Parts: sequence; structure tokens; C-alpha cells
Amino acid sequence: MKMKFLFLAVLAIFQFQFLFAQSPTIKRIDPPNWWNNLQNKELQLCVYGTNTVAFDVSTQTANVVISKIEKTENPNFIFVYLNLEAYAGSEIVLDFSFKGKHVFKKYETPKLEKQYSAVNEKDVMYLVFPDRFANGNPSNDVIKGLSEKTKDRANLGGRHGGDLAGILQHLNYIQEMGNTTLWLNPTLINDEDAYSYHGYALTDHYLTDPRFGTNDDYKKIGAELHKKNMKLVMDLVPNHVGIKHWMVLDPPQKNWLNQWPEFTRTNYRATTKNDPYASDYDRKKMVDGWFDGHMPDLNQRNPLLATYLMQSYLWWINYAGIDGFRIDTYSYNDFEFMNHCLAYIKKDYPDFWTTGEIWEQGGVMHLAAFTEKNAFSKAPAGAELTSAIDFHLYWAMLEAMNQDPKWDAGLAKVYYVLTQDGLYNNPAKNLIFLDNHDINRIYTELKEDYNKWKMAMAMLFTMRGIPCLYYGTELLFTNPIPRTNDGQIRQDFPGGWVADTLNKFITNGRTAQEQAAFLFTQKLIQLRKTQDVLTTGKTMQFTPEENHYEYFRYNDNACFMIVFNRGAKELNLTTERYAERMQHFTSGYDHFHDENIADLKILHIPANSCRIIELKP
Repeated sequence: MKMKFLFLAVLAIFQFQFLFAQSPTIKRIDPPNWWNNLQNKELQLCVYGTNTVAFDVSTQTANVVISKIEKTENPNFIFVYLNLEAYAGSEIVLDFSFKGKHVFKKYETPKLEKQYSAVNEKDVMYLVFPDRFANGNPSNDVIKGLSEKTKDRANLGGRHGGDLAGILQHLNYIQEMGNTTLWLNPTLINDEDAYSYHGYALTDHYLTDPRFGTNDDYKKIGAELHKKNMKLVMDLVPNHVGIKHWMVLDPPQKNWLNQWPEFTRTNYRATTKNDPYASDYDRKKMVDGWFDGHMPDLNQRNPLLATYLMQSYLWWINYAGIDGFRIDTYSYNDFEFMNHCLAYIKKDYPDFWTTGEIWEQGGVMHLAAFTEKNAFSKAPAGAELTSAIDFHLYWAMLEAMNQDPKWDAGLAKVYYVLTQDGLYNNPAKNLIFLDNHDINRIYTELKEDYNKWKMAMAMLFTMRGIPCLYYGTELLFTNPIPRTNDGQIRQDFPGGWVADTLNKFITNGRTAQEQAAFLFTQKLIQLRKTQDVLTTGKTMQFTPEENHYEYFRYNDNACFMIVFNRGAKELNLTTERYAERMQHFTSGYDHFHDENIADLKILHIPANSCRIIELKP
């Protein structure tokens, strides 16, 4: 046994010496560039190649200090840390030497000119699934050398050819509707064998998927939006990567990923983070378990990886003019890492808006507890997340439109969710929605009842929060029930492909009802944008009674009364009960029905309808 151990030790030393003797090479340095005027003065360079550990690294660039060099068990990596405290130049020259030979690498560090405007409650967001919106450049539909080699619009889980060029060509459509902000589902490369179109299994943190376009194309979208006084939200995926990520195929360290003796899936129970009775086993499985078999879970407690990720996010903000992050599967991440990461970003962008996907049924508390300055006393200190994607309000609005009103059902669901808003520091920053890329189309959920759809849209655009419209919702997109594939809720936008016989980007391509829905959406967005009271105003709600529910949006200068009648008959509503909000007003204008209301003492609300009443002195 001793001889066998000695032999293995000698063999390992021999192999290491042989590898170290190999001439090292450099294949990439991440980040690909940096900026010389950021608040964060330490820069980690991830240097990757073949046997890069054999290099000696130095620089003669003035005022640049190599503060440390981290080597790992993988000889293909070295992590070089630069102190840029006194540096303001535009280029750093790094000297990689090996046995008297030198490889000089020029590293660009220009001055950053910020192109940024924080997302806020005055914005209206539009969500686009890049592969399914429009194909502006058919030449990039299939890229030689990538694993998935086909484009097939008939395949719900395949590539359809939508790209950044197509989105650029239709920015006017998005703006015409009134939207101020564009959220794109992930566009970083997913070099997987199949089902790579969705973007949530990235294989390179610094590369746009070539089937969508280039990094410059993504940057151009940000620039064009800013020219239109619009904003860009990036879909961030910190929790996991794709199984073919280059750092999974050749990991810097054994603990780069959260490893298990065998494949272990997360339990999807975000409630374990705040459950006072939760077991350590369940908490660990939630955070460290893999989201799926082809999505390895990143070990964000690894300091080298943590810095690598944080820098990549700040790089994209700086490079493309990102105005906010939607953060995927937020509650599956390591809580301390995410807070550190967002605090790192806020050094350069103090009011940077972030919203987390916290898809959890356990109660409003389990959303609010992840957000900044929340009122949930059990939450860990230091939360930096601006807001939550408000799933609880979504479920409540859905039930409000579909369920018969009762004491604890139907419209009352919205009331109960809003009673818990005190758990958030600022619920007006929450992202609110009626559908998205993971759930059924709202028109389908409402059984294609146009009146209910109009009421749901009225609630979305008069409610506190930042409303988000999923592409096609304005045109009454539907999906099969039951659906068997997520592709059924991520359908191609008709008119986005040259071969399409219908073009719903233009009026003439829509049915009469689709055009009516588009105009109604446009009207609601315009109302919200022109009335500050609907964005930054206060909210007062009155407890639901019988078939109706009312809330007010108000400030010192204006007041709106929103009334919902879910009954089968007209509601004649006596308004004495609302005197504290209505006592200074004698008439109004209903923006839902485009009607003047001469007398506010009794309001007539049509069956299964609502009124959005701008109160007049």
C-alpha cells in the first residue's frame, strides 16, 4: 500500500512538472475591458488558456498595482487583481512571461460615459421573448459550430429565428403603445444541444448568442431606446448556468459548482429561508440544489466566482447602458452573495432598480423579506433588492376576475394582498403583471372574456407598482389549455417573419377586436403616463362589499376613484361611504367608458365592468 501511494505521488509530481513545462497560452481575459473612472477600484482579471499558471505576471503601466495573484488547482486559470485607486489611463499593458519569453496584452480602460436612467414607478414595461418576436436578420438563424444546428418554427422548443435586429426594427411599435421600458428575456449565448432558445442556461457571461446578434447589437438596442427616452432592463441569471458553460467544462476549482454525490434538484421551497422551523437540510437543498439537470448550480460562496459574477453584471450595465435588472429565480441564490452583489453595483449606480423573481405561494411576507428595508423582522439584515415581481398581486387579480365575489374570495383577494403592503419599504417599486413567459396568457385565463380582460387591464394600469405588459397581451394572445409546452405561451408575433401572411404590428393586420384591444391598452398607458397620481400618488382602499370593490389613487392635486363591479347586474353605488376622499369633488370623468359623470352621489356601474373616475371639483 505504501509503495502504491508513493508511486501515485511521484506520478502526480511528474504530471504537474510536465504540465508546468508546457508553453502557456492565453485564450481569453475576463472582463474583456474595464473603465477607469468607476467607484469600484479593485479589478479581478480572470486569465484563461493552457497552463496559464506557468506565467509570471507584471505591468509597467503607471499607477496600476497588481495587488495579488490567485492560482487554483486548475492550471489553466490565474486570477490577477489590479488596484486602480490612482489610475486614470486608457490602456493597461500586462506582461505575461515564461522562461524569458514575454507575451504583452493590451487591456483597454476607457472613461465611462454613463447612459443610464433608473427605472421607477412612472415607467410602463414591455416584455419581449427575443426568439419569438421578430426575425430581422435571417442570416444568423443557424450558426456553424454551435450545438443546436436547426431553426424550426414548427418546433415549440426549438429556435424560431427571432433576434435583436428584429426587435430594433419594431421599437416604434413598442413606443407607439406608450411603453417606456423594454425587458428582454436573456440574450446571452446558450450553446446547448437542444431547447436553447429560452436563454436561461447561459454558456458565456460576456457573449450575446450569435443567433440573436452581437454584443454591439445589444448595445445598440440600449442606445436606440435612450434616444427615444426609453429604458432597457436586462434579465439576469445568477443562480445557475448551462451544462456546457465553458467554466463547467473546465472549472477553475472543484467547488465552482454546488456538488452533490448524485444529481439533486432544488426543492423549490423559497419559504425555507424565512421558516423558523425549517431544517438545515431543506434550506441547503433549496439554495444548493440544481434547478434542472442541464442547469448546474453556482457556488456563490466561492469568492473568486462571486467577484467574477459581480463584475460581469457591472460590465453589462456600463457597456450597454442597462437601466435595471430583472433577476431570475432570485430566492434560489445565496442571500449574502446577492446583497453583496447589489451593494457593489450601487457604489456606481446608487438608485439602480432591481426586481427579483420570487415565485412563492407562502404569503406576501416571503416576497417582502428579500427586499430592501422591509418590515419583516426575521429577515436577514442588509437586503439590497429594490423590489419583488409581485406574484401575489397577480394571483389576486386573476381570482378577482374569475371567482365570484365572497368575503374571502374574488375581489377580496386584491384587498387582502394590499393590506400587507406595509411589509415592503416601497411597494410602488414592485413589478406587477397579468402574464409573462412562464404562465398562461391572461386572455386564456379569463376564458377569452373581453370584459374581464378590460377590467384586468384597468386594474393593472391604475394599481400601485410598475406595470409590465407581456408581448401580445395587447392583442389578446391566447394559448391551449392544458398547455403541454412553454413554447405555447411564447408564440411568434405574426408579422415578425418575412413569410408571415399576417402582420399584427400594423393596424390592417389585426381583427377589429384586436385593434380595439390595442387602442384600449394604448389609452390606459397614456392615462397612467399623463397622471402622476396613478404612479406616485397614494392609495386608499375600501373593504369589498357584495360584488364591488373600490380604491382611490390621490395626491394633493388630483384624485381617481376606481370601482369594480363583478356582479351580473348594474350596480347603483351610493357614495356617502367614501366621503373622506370625495368630499371636495362634485363631478367626474370616467376614462373606462369615456363618459362625463355630472353627479357623484350615486354611481351607476355596468354589470361585469369598472369605472376609472377622475374626480372633478
